[in-house]
Amino acid sequence: MKTTKHTKQVGAVSDRGLIKWQGMLLTEHVRLIKAFYEEQDQVPKPELTEFDLQAIQEEVEIAMSRRCEVQLKTWKNGAFFTHTGVIQEIDLKNGQLIYEDASGRQRLPVESLVGIQLVD
Repeated sequence: MKTTKHTKQVGAVSDRGLIKWQGMLLTEHVRLIKAFYEEQDQVPKPELTEFDLQAIQEEVEIAMSRRCEVQLKTWKNGAFFTHTGVIQEIDLKNGQLIYEDASGRQRLPVESLVGIQLVD
């Protein structure tokens, strides 16, 4: 018996391994399986209490007065992100926090902010 890259010899039988199952998955199945696993990796947005929001506001005010570096923790589309920089100002009109990092001025929506930590 001749074996190829898709087959292997198992005793006297030539087996195609996993390749024999590939025809059983339709494109829709693959798309649904991928979406399922992506959904499993998502983290729900944390519900911040009044105490949490007050603590974040106080930390932002301290960081702005000291002009010190902070780590900003944000949530977007089921994932957390960390941004490091120096807070420059808060744009109340557009609801954005403006900070400066190594690549320049950046803007974050205030509603995406879930945590802040002073780096000093």
